[in-house]
Amino acid sequence: ATNVNENRRNDRHKKLKLLSQSTIRTINMRFSSIYIASMAVSVSAFMTPSPTSSTRANTALFGAPCFDPVDKTLKGVDADSTGFDPMAGSNPAVIRNNNDEVWVPQRARPRRNRKSAAMRGMVRECIVTPSNFIYPLFIHDEENNQAIASMPGCERHSLDSMLKEVGESFELGVKTFVLFPKVDDALKTNLGVEAYNPDGIVHRAIRMIKEKYPESIVCTDVALDPYSDQGHDGVVENGKILND
Repeated sequence: ATNVNENRRNDRHKKLKLLSQSTIRTINMRFSSIYIASMAVSVSAFMTPSPTSSTRANTALFGAPCFDPVDKTLKGVDADSTGFDPMAGSNPAVIRNNNDEVWVPQRARPRRNRKSAAMRGMVRECIVTPSNFIYPLFIHDEENNQAIASMPGCERHSLDSMLKEVGESFELGVKTFVLFPKVDDALKTNLGVEAYNPDGIVHRAIRMIKEKYPESIVCTDVALDPYSDQGHDGVVENGKILND
């Protein structure tokens, strides 16, 4: 009898334990459902309702693509329709270009360093090839070449010899040259006016090179010393060199 009563008590304890566990699970599930529902309501309060099928047909976003031509003049856009004129005022947001189209003023972007294959080849980084070199050519208005005593192995070229040297350099891949002239002393002045002479030695040399080798890059020395009777890079006044 004692064993029977003890077994009954154990059975009641097991049933109560199972009932309590089931009750806890039910309460947790109900709490989770309430929490999820409340979160959904909170999130929906901050969301814009998506357009219905009847609304979508009337919006540009969900409607058919627009194939109407774009008015690049913006002449139909003025203060009457938008409340402001983008081309009004002393500092307008946009202006019109030569084609009467709207244009946003932009900072100049010089393309000197990439306008030709020879230029791009010269300034390309991280690799050294013959196209990276600049060949200095010393020239004078004489028929024969003349050795330069202070620079062993270098000589002043006649214009014909200069052109031949350019051609040989082209074959080796060197396509950039800088010219250093020897100007006749009789043509030198303090102001270096000979530098402006379109028939001067440098001007003629440039034309000869560019006519025969149009892809070449020809640099010139902008210092005045080849044209100055003072031997300086700038004009001399009261003992001072005005090269600033």
